[in-house]
Amino acid sequence: MRPSHGSRAYAHARIRACKLRLLTRADAAPLVAASDAAAMQRVIAALGIDDPLQRLLRVYQTAINGYCDGAPLFRAMLQLHEIENVKLLWRAVANGHRDRVARLWIDVLAFASFPIPDAATLNELLRSLAGTPYAEIAKSVARAHGNDVAAAELAFDRWASRRLLDEARRLPRRESIALRLIELVVRERDAQLMLRGAKWYGLASVAPDKTVDITALRRERLRLCRRAFIGSPFLLGPAVAVILLAEEEVRAVRALVERMGNERLDAAMIRTVAASQVGA
Repeated sequence: MRPSHGSRAYAHARIRACKLRLLTRADAAPLVAASDAAAMQRVIAALGIDDPLQRLLRVYQTAINGYCDGAPLFRAMLQLHEIENVKLLWRAVANGHRDRVARLWIDVLAFASFPIPDAATLNELLRSLAGTPYAEIAKSVARAHGNDVAAAELAFDRWASRRLLDEARRLPRRESIALRLIELVVRERDAQLMLRGAKWYGLASVAPDKTVDITALRRERLRLCRRAFIGSPFLLGPAVAVILLAEEEVRAVRALVERMGNERLDAAMIRTVAASQVGA
């Protein structure tokens, strides 16, 4: 059933409010200027960005609560984070570094499909993932790659991209901007996988090109995020756009904090910030 205009208008208003809370270039200027840890902590506290991931999850919660028909797509977007936990567990089991799991775990709070398991072997890990969205892909990866961590990670990344793209392609034709935004996300992921040798494992997008300009993809995504707010407020495009902008804000903030006056990191920081409102 198609959502009513009233419910969609309310959701649109809330997602626009999320967009207004995202950092702008002016907001981020003190982060660029901070040159030591004490100054950086003062700026972080003043901006209220002590926990960038928590800010991002609030955007996801707003989108999922407001757009019931878009929830499967938004959850597939969020699974790009949780698949990193699956990969982390796979590495821990294969390499015997279970002590690192808690430190590197991405806590998606109420959205989590599973807690940190006490798994010492691959079979124990598979049992802990039973009943989660990752159960079947984990079994498939175990059969195909076992403890080959590099191959397993590529397979998990490919699965997450395919799942996200499949959800986007189920959208009605009127959701062209939402679909295009997701296609750009997947194309960038594929380009990054190509750099890691993923061409041998198959990719989610059609005929990916090794020479894809990732920076150009990010600029096009930012342009489309802006474009999403020019059209109808009754589509999913604005919600997808705000989620992607919030995702980029997390990366931008982390890049700025890591830079902390170190000019040698400027090039990497600029590339990261370019896809966010912070760099717009």
